[in-house]
Amino acid sequence: MKQHPIALLALLSTSIAQVPQDYEQCIDDVVLKSSTCNPNDVELCRERCGVLNTQFLLDKCCAHDGVTASILAYEPNELWVDRLNDYNLCTGAKVRVDYVDGGEDAMPRALAVDIGNGFEDGQGIYDAYIAHTPWLPSIYDGLKNLSAYIEKNAKFVDIMDIDQAARDASAYGGEMVAFPYDTNYFAMGWRQDVFKLHSASYRETYNEELAVPKTIEELVLVSERLNGLDHNGDGEPDWGFCVSPQTKVFYAFLAPVMQTHLRECKTNTDGEFHCGVGERTGQNLFFDVDTFEPLIHDEGFKYAFDLYNRFVRASNCKPGGICDFKAAFSDGRCAGAIALPETLTEMLLEDGEYTIQPRLDEEGNVVWAPGQNLSDGEYWGRRSIFPGSDKVLDWTTPGRPLVDCIGMKCPLANDGINYSPFFGEGADVYAINGRQTKPQAADAIWDLIMWFSEVEPIYKPLNGMYRTSQLAAEKPKVAIDWNDIMAEDLR
Repeated sequence: MKQHPIALLALLSTSIAQVPQDYEQCIDDVVLKSSTCNPNDVELCRERCGVLNTQFLLDKCCAHDGVTASILAYEPNELWVDRLNDYNLCTGAKVRVDYVDGGEDAMPRALAVDIGNGFEDGQGIYDAYIAHTPWLPSIYDGLKNLSAYIEKNAKFVDIMDIDQAARDASAYGGEMVAFPYDTNYFAMGWRQDVFKLHSASYRETYNEELAVPKTIEELVLVSERLNGLDHNGDGEPDWGFCVSPQTKVFYAFLAPVMQTHLRECKTNTDGEFHCGVGERTGQNLFFDVDTFEPLIHDEGFKYAFDLYNRFVRASNCKPGGICDFKAAFSDGRCAGAIALPETLTEMLLEDGEYTIQPRLDEEGNVVWAPGQNLSDGEYWGRRSIFPGSDKVLDWTTPGRPLVDCIGMKCPLANDGINYSPFFGEGADVYAINGRQTKPQAADAIWDLIMWFSEVEPIYKPLNGMYRTSQLAAEKPKVAIDWNDIMAEDLR
């Protein structure tokens, strides 16, 4: 039974309370400005289509004149206005974006209703979507196959430059049904001022240096030892590393223990040993892919679970309390934090949304601020890859015991540590409705996606880091306004 259109419109309606004032008027202006397009005006075409020093649109002047297309997203961003205005002025298209009422939580249902499934047709109100890859399994067969588009535009986008986890999560049956614009993995932020503040007492108490954790076991131990100390000078006990205790954070603890190499290791014709192109090993987190025997009773799973349990107990999350790690970090009460990259950036930047706020006295004078104890060349908000593990599951021995990370038990180890730094929940992606979207609208959406892939992350609404090349520069453009220490940490 199909859902009534009025009910669907209520589900998919834009949440005006979440968007800037006059936003819809701005979107209407975008559409109006695309109404006059002259491909013979070479100078105007070059001005409009070379916007932001990009090349992709230079031969797309008026290419989609009069074509209308709509995108459904779950998170408002003011940059949509400027970028859609740029794109529509160049191509003559009338592309607009709407937001699902209810935000991220409501988006999976909205996708299913609009795209449909194998049992009932979707409403087909929207041509394209902004989505998380975990939402794709139930709708992927209703999405447009993008493989031909990707092959045709290989000059502008190298698919192999995109993070492998993001690529894999966007493909079904060997075909790309979505195009990544961000990859979700966990990174570690640590407070250099806190580490320096407690370094002497830590050395005296534990007879070792307070060092940045490289393994998950070190992360837990350091967090436990820093838990209960005062990090912000208010005389109150603070916490170890802060976290939002979601299941996917536990998976990040689990991955470097359970996964040592996803493909078989081989020696190529040049005598080089590598583990990137062989057959898939089937290593995963939950079950044996040949026997379907669950792995949750294995030593590796138990080891990671015990560490994660200890980690949460030493964090801002206490029994019966509220685990608001962003507020805890902003108050200066965390020795560090585990977060997705964009959230972590907003924590560590001096003017970030979740940055640490100085404490003021009654007269408004600063009595404490992060980094007051640091010297030139130091910065309080540091970033590092998520720690690895020096103990791993032995997939080659019956019973899969937990062993030290050495030799072929751990072929990709770095100094005896197995890392899985880009393990995460997949990626954020663009997807096109493959059932109801007209070819002209699909082409217009795809060209927008391709143009966005060329636009620097800081200038577009979907601005994650998902390509190797984005970090290749000495100072990545996404970090152009950051201090040098933060930019180097990102690289």
